[in-house]
Amino acid sequence: MEMKVGMKYETEIVVNEGMLANHNDPQLPAIELPAVFSTPSMINLMELTCAKLMDNCLEEGKGSVGMSVEVKHLASTPCGKKVRCEVEITEVVNGKKVTFAVNAYDENGLIGTGTHKRAVINKAAFNM
Repeated sequence: MEMKVGMKYETEIVVNEGMLANHNDPQLPAIELPAVFSTPSMINLMELTCAKLMDNCLEEGKGSVGMSVEVKHLASTPCGKKVRCEVEITEVVNGKKVTFAVNAYDENGLIGTGTHKRAVINKAAFNM
């Protein structure tokens, strides 16, 4: 299936402890942060939702990688709450570079919004 402007995809998750801002890898600087859905986790959800939409359209042997992310994290979401991510293709350049509008919501409304760009790759070049 060809990627086209206007195509949409959606995923929903439940925030768990590993997605919280206060969940730190021991290799990273230690700092006390609140126990809410982290910005990196929100961005990861947005990226993976976009990647899944692309994957549904790509031929065998093709994949995608992120090129840029520009998002705002607008509201906090506690552990155990649902987060829904909606993405929509807003631009396709030569069938290889794709721009998405990305939005994340919890049960109280919009928590994150922005854009994400991905590029089509040959999986073989990355030993995938």
